[in-house]
Amino acid sequence: MYRFFLLLVLLPVCCCTACKTRPAPHTTERAFYYWKSVFAPTDYEKQKADSLGITTVYLRLFDVVRNKRTGVPEPAAKLLVKDSAWLLKKKVVPVVFITNECLYQLDSAAIRQLGGHVTGLVSRLAEQGGFGNYKELQIDCDWSASTRDRYFDLLRLIKEINKTQLLSATIRLHQVKYKQSAGIPPVDRGLLMCYNMGDLQQVNVRNSIIDVQEFQRYVRQLSSYPLPLDAGLPLFSWIVIFDKGRFAGLIRNETASLEGRPAFRKSGWGYEVQKDTVLGGRLVKRGQFLRPENSDFSTVKTVGKQLSERISNRELRVALYHLDSLTLNKYSFYELENIFNGLH
Repeated sequence: MYRFFLLLVLLPVCCCTACKTRPAPHTTERAFYYWKSVFAPTDYEKQKADSLGITTVYLRLFDVVRNKRTGVPEPAAKLLVKDSAWLLKKKVVPVVFITNECLYQLDSAAIRQLGGHVTGLVSRLAEQGGFGNYKELQIDCDWSASTRDRYFDLLRLIKEINKTQLLSATIRLHQVKYKQSAGIPPVDRGLLMCYNMGDLQQVNVRNSIIDVQEFQRYVRQLSSYPLPLDAGLPLFSWIVIFDKGRFAGLIRNETASLEGRPAFRKSGWGYEVQKDTVLGGRLVKRGQFLRPENSDFSTVKTVGKQLSERISNRELRVALYHLDSLTLNKYSFYELENIFNGLH
């Protein structure tokens, strides 16, 4: 009788505790980034996106870089849209990538001028591409302590000019963990980039693209971040080259395994080059060290699930980086579905 009474007392407590700890479900929207200078997706890429229920495309329009001669910020790699018919079936979010270097030493007049140039060029390219009625503009910049105030002033100006559109900004993991010093960008939403977590130029890093333990170090206080957040997850891979312990470049989109090939000898987290050979169209030399890095399904799914448990806003857009055949071929439909579903 005593045990029965104790069970009746404890059961509501246990149920309440479970209710408090269970994360609220998210209403998710599926998206892809498109990060090339010509928008001409293949039939395979379009079919893959449609079959996954992709409704939104983050479309990089151009970069803003620092002119080496004059020091003045200028646009580079402007997008050419060659397939607007498929694109216009989606919600298009124009993206502008701004290098941190081009923000150094800009005064208020230069910032105002840059804001006008950015918004003007976005409008022209969007009109040319057929999506001039876009509802959201995203700015991508890995700002630093020395450029924070200038960058935030630029964002305020862009928001002032584009009063009818939402303004979002990409947020790096370190900017969440150190939000007191990094500051909170003055935008409507952030998109948390859950990749490029480690320093790829350090030879002793295991995987600079995505790592579960590294991710956990940065997101303990994520639920208290004062902006609603969307999520960006990686699908890409590359090979990092080191020469005498120093970073010497990247080989992108190389899918061939180095395991068992006579030109490469396994060493720690990578491979030592045994003889000069061409890899991914690039000459790698004897003595160099290669570290293959990828975004394997299991890791991406785990990071996505952990992220879902920490993001507090109910509405969540999940964007995979990026829409490209070489990248998508590494994943089955089932795996991509599972990645998206893991953030509900």
